[in-house]
Amino acid sequence: MAAAWVLDFRVQPVGGPVSYTGHLYRVAEGGVQDDAGAEAEFTARSRDARVVVLAHGFNVPRADGLASLGRFAACLRDHGLEDPLLLVLWPGDGPAKALTYPFEGRDADDTARALARWLHCHAAWGARLALVAHSLGSRVVMEAARLLVEQGGHPVERVCLMAPAIDNDSLGRAEAGGYREATLAADQVAVLASEQDAVLRWAYPLGDLLQTVLFPRERAGRALGRTGPRERDEAVRARLAPVPLAHPARRIGHGDYLGMRDGDSDTEARSASFVSGFVRGEAVR
Repeated sequence: MAAAWVLDFRVQPVGGPVSYTGHLYRVAEGGVQDDAGAEAEFTARSRDARVVVLAHGFNVPRADGLASLGRFAACLRDHGLEDPLLLVLWPGDGPAKALTYPFEGRDADDTARALARWLHCHAAWGARLALVAHSLGSRVVMEAARLLVEQGGHPVERVCLMAPAIDNDSLGRAEAGGYREATLAADQVAVLASEQDAVLRWAYPLGDLLQTVLFPRERAGRALGRTGPRERDEAVRARLAPVPLAHPARRIGHGDYLGMRDGDSDTEARSASFVSGFVRGEAVR
């Protein structure tokens, strides 16, 4: 069985604050194991290796996050990915479910800081990173990538964002809320987007607007996971993989990519096939 771990930044099963230290579990046959030697094993296995970091999105309790990430990890293995996997759980949810969205950007950023720090401490010399995320988890991995670049941390080779719940011009934006330096430092960034994503069409703009009221530094915009990238800078565009919007006939919804409970298994399998090839460096056609 290929090496995989769960890195849990949760304090509670539903909602709650971010655990800034995180807790690492080993993925084993039949579930996860709490093993005192997991961190040392991760460090050893990451030496001179590419580590694939996979994060779930918004409104995902611990149990659902563990199940969906586990299923997607199995799909990645089925499609030939043999790299060490780090599955990230974070508290992007709450008892009020979707109503908590305006507050979850703070938790995403807090998780990103904790994740960047954890990788800096525990990923071995020579480790390279591939970051994969769904929905608001895209904010987690892009902010973590920005911090790693800023701090001179481990290099990020490739990034794949599935239905990203971040602004459609944020990959090239340099000011607060933007990820220009992280995008330029990556070898390539791929965005899987669908205009048929009703969550990003209706809920994202409303939640984004409320964020700007509650947190003045936030900025309202359209979702990257619905429109695809809207970038003019040639240097940024050169880093973007040529991935077209999903064909309308497929009617891909927000939960379809990562095997959520209302998801579509065919889309999950096709997404895993794309991600597996992309992070291994296969050309996007």
